[in-house]
Amino acid sequence: MTVQFKLPDIGEGVAEANLVRWLVQEGERVDVDQPLAEVQTDKAVVQLPSPAAGRVNNLPWQEGATVPVGEVLVVIAATEEEPLIEQTLSPPPSPRRGEKDSQERRVLAAPSTRRLARELGVALTHLEGSGPQGRVMDEDVRRVAACAETMEAKANSNKPGTNEGGSLTHPTASSSASDKPASEDYTEELLSPIRRVIAERLTFSLSHKPHATHFDTLDVSALVGWRQRIRAAGEKNIGYLSVLIKIIAISLRDHPRLNAHYDEDRRVVQKFQPVHIGVAADTPQGLLVPVLHHVEEKNICQLADELKQKTEVARQGKLIPTEMSGSTFSVSNTGPLGGQRATPIINPPEVAILVIHPIEQRPVVKEGKLDIGWRMNVSLSFDHRVLDGGDAIRFTQTLESYTTCMDKLLLELK
Repeated sequence: MTVQFKLPDIGEGVAEANLVRWLVQEGERVDVDQPLAEVQTDKAVVQLPSPAAGRVNNLPWQEGATVPVGEVLVVIAATEEEPLIEQTLSPPPSPRRGEKDSQERRVLAAPSTRRLARELGVALTHLEGSGPQGRVMDEDVRRVAACAETMEAKANSNKPGTNEGGSLTHPTASSSASDKPASEDYTEELLSPIRRVIAERLTFSLSHKPHATHFDTLDVSALVGWRQRIRAAGEKNIGYLSVLIKIIAISLRDHPRLNAHYDEDRRVVQKFQPVHIGVAADTPQGLLVPVLHHVEEKNICQLADELKQKTEVARQGKLIPTEMSGSTFSVSNTGPLGGQRATPIINPPEVAILVIHPIEQRPVVKEGKLDIGWRMNVSLSFDHRVLDGGDAIRFTQTLESYTTCMDKLLLELK
C-alpha cells in the first residue's frame, strides 16, 4: 500500500505554504517522523515529518512551489516489498494559452505579501520577485508601488503650472548614486527564509495593529525567596520563567480580554478559556515561538520540563507545525540577555505580548527607609483596538499580587 501525505493545516488562516527544500529524494527509505521537507508560511520555516515508514515514491512539487493545504506533498510506499509507483502524481498542469493573466504562471509569494499587494493595488502576475526561485517579497511589492507613485509625480510635474507662491513647479531631485558608499566599504547579506518570514509578519502586525506599550516594575521578593527554598530542597531544574508562565496563565484567567485573538476581517474579539502561551526562543535560525498548550492544566514541574524540551528542539530547528501553532498569548524572556525596557511587536492574531526582563536586586524605599529588594521590569504591548491602558495596568498589578505572595499562587493551583 501507499501513503499519500497531504500538506497539513500549519497555522491559523494559512491556506498555502512555500516549499523551501526537500530533505529526501525519490527512492529513499524513510522512517516515521523523519523530516521530509522544509516549508515556509507566514509564521516560520518548519520541517514536516514523515507519517509512515517506507520508500519515497514521488515528489510531485518542485522546490519553490506554492503548495495549497490539503494537496498531496509526497507519496510513500509503506512496505519495501511494494514496487515503486512512477508518476503517481504530477505537478499542476501548465495553463493553456488564452487563460487569464492570473493563471499564466504560478506566483511564489507568502499570504501576507499577497494581502499587501492587494492593498497597494499591485498585480503579482507580472512581477519578478527577488527571493529564492523568484519568490515575490514585500520589498518587491513596495518597490513597484513606489515606482508607480514616482512616475505619476513626474508626469504631473512635467505639466505647466505654478505652486502656491507663483513660481514654476519642478520635480524633486533624487539622491545621486554617489551618495551610496563604495562597494568595498560594506558587505551584503541576503535575509534567510526565516528572517524574511519574521520581517513580513512583524511588518503586517505593525501596519495593522495600533500598538501601545505599558511598562511596569514588579516586586518579586517573594518569588525569589520561594525559588531559593525550592532549590535548597533539591528542585534545581525549576527556573523563574516556568513559574512566571504559570502566574501569567492564572492572571489571564482574571483578564480574559488579553487571552484573545482579534479577527481582522470580521472585527471580532475571540476570547479563549484555555491558555496557550507562545514563548519566544532566540535560535541560530532566528526567532521561533514554541507553544505551551493548556498551561492552566499543568503544574510548574511539568511546565519546566516542557519548556526545556521545546526550547532545545527550537534551537535545533526541529519544531513541527503543531508545536508552533495555536498560541493565545506570547511571552518573551530577555532575562539571560539583559535589558530594562522593550516595545515588543504583537504576534497576530493575538492582542498582547509580555516581555520579562532580568530579576535584579535594587535599592528601594520601604516605610521611609532605604532598603534592598528584588525587582523585575515588564513590558506589555497590546492592541489598542481591543485593550486600553487601564487593562494593561490591571494585568501587571495582578501579576505582582502573586510575585509578592506565593501563598496566593498555591491557593490557585489545582
